[in-house]
Amino acid sequence: METRMTMLETRFDTILPTLATKEDLKRLELKLTSTIHHEITACTWKMISWMTIVVGMAFTGVFYVARYLPA
Repeated sequence: METRMTMLETRFDTILPTLATKEDLKRLELKLTSTIHHEITACTWKMISWMTIVVGMAFTGVFYVARYLPA
């Protein structure tokens, strides 16, 4: 029984230093929150740019058809 306890103590002594603390988790949460907000902002501006280009091209096409093609 003593050997089993010693093995478990050794195992716990090996594992415990690798576990995250509350401070580690809070730091990770802040980093992830910042990263997510940055990525959402970047995607939003990409979508706004893409939609502006598509709508501009559609408007140009409709303008060309209405102006230069005979009815």
